[in-house]
Amino acid sequence: MDIVDATEASTRAAVAVADLSIGGGETLTHRMSILVLQLAVIIFAVRIGGWLMRRLKLPGVLGELVSGVVIGPFLLGGVPLPRIGLPAGLFARGAQSIAVSSELYGFATIASLILLFMVGLETDFRKFIRYSVAGIIIGLGGVAVSFVVGDYVGTLFGGGGKLHFFHSSCLFMGALCTATSVGITARILSERKRMDSPEGVTILASAIIDDILGIIVLGIVISLIDVLDSGGGRVFALPWGEIIRVALETILICAAFSGLGIALSSHIGRFLKSFKSPTTFATLALGMAFLMAGIFEAAGLAMIIGAYVMGLSLSKTDITFVVQERLHNLQDFFVPIFFAVMGMMLDLNRLSNPGVIRFGLIFGVMAVAAKIVGCAVPALFLNFNWLGAVRIGVGMVPRGEVALIISGIGMSTGILDADMFGVAIIMTLFTTIVAPPLLSVALSIPGKGVAVERDSDDFRESEFSFPSETVADGATQGVIAAFQADGFFISMVDSDSRLYHVRKDDLAFSMWRDDNHNILFSSNRRDVTFIYTVVYEALVEMHRDIDRLKELAKPRDFRRTLSSITSVRTLPMREKRDILIPESVIMRLTARTKDDVIRELVRKLDGGSLPMKSEADILASIAEREAADPTELEYGVFMPHGRSEALNGVAAAVGLCPEGLDFACLDGSPVRLAVMVASPKNTSGPHLYFLATLTAALRTQEMVDMVLSAETPEEVVRLLIGEKDSRNFSLMERLMSGPH
Repeated sequence: MDIVDATEASTRAAVAVADLSIGGGETLTHRMSILVLQLAVIIFAVRIGGWLMRRLKLPGVLGELVSGVVIGPFLLGGVPLPRIGLPAGLFARGAQSIAVSSELYGFATIASLILLFMVGLETDFRKFIRYSVAGIIIGLGGVAVSFVVGDYVGTLFGGGGKLHFFHSSCLFMGALCTATSVGITARILSERKRMDSPEGVTILASAIIDDILGIIVLGIVISLIDVLDSGGGRVFALPWGEIIRVALETILICAAFSGLGIALSSHIGRFLKSFKSPTTFATLALGMAFLMAGIFEAAGLAMIIGAYVMGLSLSKTDITFVVQERLHNLQDFFVPIFFAVMGMMLDLNRLSNPGVIRFGLIFGVMAVAAKIVGCAVPALFLNFNWLGAVRIGVGMVPRGEVALIISGIGMSTGILDADMFGVAIIMTLFTTIVAPPLLSVALSIPGKGVAVERDSDDFRESEFSFPSETVADGATQGVIAAFQADGFFISMVDSDSRLYHVRKDDLAFSMWRDDNHNILFSSNRRDVTFIYTVVYEALVEMHRDIDRLKELAKPRDFRRTLSSITSVRTLPMREKRDILIPESVIMRLTARTKDDVIRELVRKLDGGSLPMKSEADILASIAEREAADPTELEYGVFMPHGRSEALNGVAAAVGLCPEGLDFACLDGSPVRLAVMVASPKNTSGPHLYFLATLTAALRTQEMVDMVLSAETPEEVVRLLIGEKDSRNFSLMERLMSGPH
């Protein structure tokens, strides 16, 4: 009895703790329930917003940001909902200086750390070292010019001499203007196959310098908040000794931790790999990023700097891509929440101020010009002509997520007021929107981007071609398995372009699939022989597997097994009626040869409404399938099928010839019933499901005879799709139920 009483007492105590009042009578349980509702709304909003923007060929991040504005406290989120206990709205403003609750801002902070950790991981250190001279010079130029421009815009927006060049707010605007987000640029370069061009690799290398310098500048500005505004705008009145000391201290801390992390990266990688499970060491890597973030915050710097430094340290290890892959879903969940919260913090009332909009657009235009000028001018002295220099400058324009993170820090710490935060958001949106079309135009201009061609590039692209999508898919998986068996780490970087990173120790290269059934590799020239060897061995093993499959894939045995199955799962009746229609039934075939039968059925697909070009494409796909394995079955049934890009949905056609055709089935009987199915090539649809339905319906001689004796196309369709009919249902039901 005492134990029961003690248990009840502890339960009551736990409930009491959960219901403790927090500020204004709100309980902890109530605040957590509101947080859960907020997260639910955000998740749906950012997915819908991102999808809409991608449909408009714009970056998804813009949709996530706009979604936050729409559902935020200054718009829909501030609508009172007294009936569900939210009199000030779901995203009501609290007493804090920022527009969202501290709990929600905590989620955004975690998201920013994950994002910066992943940005550090994505640093290609080998490429940076290789192009370090050009990257450093161009990166320095872009950062210097952008910082001055951003700072100057801050002084103009202050107006009336209220803000000066060395004011913390102005310096913060300069810091966020230095940011570069080349994710969009990298996608455009990849689509146009310019990733390994001189301009492409220089952009990526310069972006690394931008990231590093931008992080250092941010750390210096945050560290100097207390001393920057004390001089009242007079240069000689500023405490320069303290400023220099803090700046050097910040640089030394960043350099020391970065250098130490890079020097110990191999040891860190071995320690993480000792846990064997990729999921475990990826989780521990993120834990180390959070630990480093806490250390940097304790040192008076921003947490995101610590997360970035840890990602940069691990970028040299061979587990980099595995960590990225394992944390991808976590990033995909948290980061859109961050962008939404940034949108919520944008006070729409401030945007009604023409001055904010005007300065935001001015800031955006000047930020674009600053990056182009700051990066393009140094590039002209580094063997790039004006075309290559402009491409590099435009490629460095997008500010994206890094600028948003810096803006959020400025808002939460009070360095930026609501108006300047609005200006920063407008600048970020502007640069992110205008950069892709500008870069596309620059890349479409014919001509080389370098002044003098140099044969110093030791990277080479290797290509392996395959006859079909299916064979290329099998070869891809075989090659991946061969690399993994040799101890390589494989990570899919982009599912849309099927881009993989392959890495082991200091050997790293990229592998991807194109739309022409090719597998391509981008690697160092000295690694080409190794790649060819791995691909050759994988194809040899694949050839052996195909020989073994030929012994298993015996159609007669499959039919015998199918005949013994007593229950059949079929498509819903509505879907079957959509696929097979009476207008696609030929009651008496005129063709006599196999090829002519297929051609006659194709012309009858979808009631005979297919254009000639589509007919040719479908014929080619069915011929390819027939060449792999003929589809003459038993009992006089012929079932050709294939997948074609000419179709938007699954379609079927049926042809009857009771007297028999001039080619035979598996059992030697002449073909009397031809049923053809054609489906889209690269979209989902019930292709195999419908084939299984037809095969099950025609698995007995009795059912085939019933179809051949049908008097109308409607009756043929009812028999094949299993639709109940007063005249034939009882017999069909008995036949479909199998042997008793």
